[in-house]
Amino acid sequence: MVAYFVGAYSADMGGTATGIAALGRLDDGSLEYLGLAAVSDSPAYLASHGDRVYAVEEAAGTVREFTRGDGFALDATGESPAGGAAPCHVARYGDTVITSCYVDGHLGVLSTDPLGLDAVLEGQGSGPHPAQDGSHAHATVALDDSSIVSADLGADRLYLHALVDGVLTRTGEIELPAGTGPRDFLRGPGGYLYVLGELSLEVLVFDDELTFVGRTPLPGARPGDHAAALTLSAAGDFVWAGLRGSNRIAVLGVSHGGRALSAVTSVSAEGDWPRHHVVDGDVMHVAHERSNTVASFRLGDDGIPTLIEPPIEVPSPIFLLAV
Repeated sequence: MVAYFVGAYSADMGGTATGIAALGRLDDGSLEYLGLAAVSDSPAYLASHGDRVYAVEEAAGTVREFTRGDGFALDATGESPAGGAAPCHVARYGDTVITSCYVDGHLGVLSTDPLGLDAVLEGQGSGPHPAQDGSHAHATVALDDSSIVSADLGADRLYLHALVDGVLTRTGEIELPAGTGPRDFLRGPGGYLYVLGELSLEVLVFDDELTFVGRTPLPGARPGDHAAALTLSAAGDFVWAGLRGSNRIAVLGVSHGGRALSAVTSVSAEGDWPRHHVVDGDVMHVAHERSNTVASFRLGDDGIPTLIEPPIEVPSPIFLLAV
């Protein structure tokens, strides 16, 4: 049975994949490669809603909609412009799909049934890091049914939005310390929001009113690393982040009802360029873009991952979608 769909890079982004792959779960918690679920050009990020799967094709600047078919097959059922250049994130909120576009910082607002672009919100600004030459939208997250926050990695900003009847309106912004490079979001215990600083190599904590609470450096991070992906344990007592460059997984402890994070340790990610990872109970799976592998780890009671079996070969994996 399919456990994950894999977002990946194809030749137009320098990768080796030909579309979205499917992985199955083995008895020991590790994974096996099942095959190609759908042909797609660099489906960089995936999101699901019911029987539908959405993929942003990064080089083409499009969003594709798939419907789950027999076995692990995905049938193409819709396509639309993403609203900007190099879409790297997609999410569906109610009947609205929102894309984050890296190169120009745009957010695309799309309707469903059929899939189509309705509006574009632009980003602006830049930062001190060489990777912050302009606005670079990277992710969105819902705070409630009508409140959306987006991360602009290039401008060191979180943008606040209201989503009402498919209309996304920007209502404010939060300026982060220069060089943070906000990349990913995670909803923590107690309503806290965790923001991963890709460039500052830390996790920033905000309360449920988006008041800044604190920041914690990622253990094991080295100069030149780029952080990617945040996950939370089922019990809410550990957070993990990937470190591309040194190729490690940083382990953070969670305390005070989600308000405080503390460094625990870091371990080898067992591959090259850990682009994304997911947690399933006491197992973690890590997608390694450059080594073309996915590694599976058992998570101990201390939060420390231990490799289960040698990593499996998967073409240019950069995202894992649990299904």
